[in-house]
Amino acid sequence: MLKTTKKMREDLRKLREKDLIVCDMCGSEEVSEKIWVDVNSYIAIDGETYYKYNTDVDDSQYWCEKCYDMTHPQHITEYKEKKDE
Repeated sequence: MLKTTKKMREDLRKLREKDLIVCDMCGSEEVSEKIWVDVNSYIAIDGETYYKYNTDVDDSQYWCEKCYDMTHPQHITEYKEKKDE
């Protein structure tokens, strides 16, 4: 099992922020995507399970855990620009 340090998690967060996707209404990063996954292709890291997803299926839906509603996610920079207007 891969062990991660606090510094590694902070560095990963900084890298992830460049490509962070947020809720278009509230800006929360707690957005879930409903997708089709291959249950036989996965990896577990730090107790989290990551699955290979099927790119051939095009019926994704997005849910904001903060708004508790469907959302249209957008890149963090787009959200910040919209908020600044």
